[in-house]
Amino acid sequence: MAARPCSILLKTRSYRDVTLNPGLIWALAVFLGLTILLPPASTADTRLGILPGPDSVLIRLAGQAPALVQEQRMVSLFKGINQVAFSWSGVRLDKNCILLTPLSDAGDVRILSTVFPPDGSSLIWEVYTSRDMVVPMVISYMPASLDHLITYTATVDAAQDSLDLDAHLIFRNFSGTSYTRATAWLDPGTSFTTDLFDMETRQTHFLTRHNLTAEKIHKWDGQTMPHDPKTFGPAPGIPFGYQITNTAAPDQTPGDLLPGKIRIYLKEIKGGLLFSGENNIAFLPKGDTVFLETGNSRDILVTKRRMNTAQTRLRRNDKGEIQVFDQKITDRFILENTSPTPASIKIIDRISGQWEPVDMGHAYTLTDHQTLVFDIRLAPEQTKTFDLTYMVLNLFADEFKQYNTPVQP
Repeated sequence: MAARPCSILLKTRSYRDVTLNPGLIWALAVFLGLTILLPPASTADTRLGILPGPDSVLIRLAGQAPALVQEQRMVSLFKGINQVAFSWSGVRLDKNCILLTPLSDAGDVRILSTVFPPDGSSLIWEVYTSRDMVVPMVISYMPASLDHLITYTATVDAAQDSLDLDAHLIFRNFSGTSYTRATAWLDPGTSFTTDLFDMETRQTHFLTRHNLTAEKIHKWDGQTMPHDPKTFGPAPGIPFGYQITNTAAPDQTPGDLLPGKIRIYLKEIKGGLLFSGENNIAFLPKGDTVFLETGNSRDILVTKRRMNTAQTRLRRNDKGEIQVFDQKITDRFILENTSPTPASIKIIDRISGQWEPVDMGHAYTLTDHQTLVFDIRLAPEQTKTFDLTYMVLNLFADEFKQYNTPVQP
């Protein structure tokens, strides 16, 4: 951004011949003598510090909306108090977020104050220095409408077990100013130099990853999917997509994936590309896994049925009436793969309340105290059935037994 230097106007006066009497001359001499003895006022040392153009520009994008711009400039300062002016006419930015930071001689350079003239598009810093010097300084500000987007293109191989990932950064500059040879900083491992002109949208490729681990997965969630799909007309589609692990090839440095939109293409056996779908990816640290849904499939049918519910550990009142009991429950899952290719299915089921397993028919993992996740592999045209038997516990009587005991007179 081109800074508008502040100018100081010295007003001259016209003089005419004046005859001074001896008393006035003596009083003037005394006054001048006192002035020489007194220390100089601060305004007498105030100088104009010319703000030159930037030597370098850094645009920080990580987590910034809008971006943070930092311009480094070499500012010549004189001993005493200097006025350094900065203007942004025609550029939209928050004047309260403008910061001037000296990069050296911290003990000899101090920012005393910031003055905002009434024009609303400039400011003046008062900078004190103990000696004449040239100081590297950074001006930081956040212009409106200078932001970015990240887009990913994932190409899944024909075997659907790995993919290549390309990432592009899209700059959008509608801030009112242009940047030449600016360094864009996206994360600690990603920075590059580019021009970015006003009213311009620019796309830059910044990342390529090869052979990331990928697996096509069907995902059935008991909270959103019907438990008996055959009661519907056409079978409801089960969401499917790709489970991607953020890894890197041996010749590449692994890194985090930043939030953005990802478009997924499937490489056909004949070499063509088939668009599979798109999704948004959240921040993905290296080594972590994310599921990206791309569509629905009717090749997989999942049925869940309640097979048995029995009351156990009955607790009765004095009249013999049942008050509290536990439940022994058996649920059955029936999984059908109607396609001629194998399929991986992730079953997400939930058991509310306090429970404990009795006879679980398949291995599972717990994501919290009530959410079970089953990873199941089906062969082509295979049907698989397993039962879950568990106990739902009613702990009310045990936890509040002390309050139900009659008080002895």
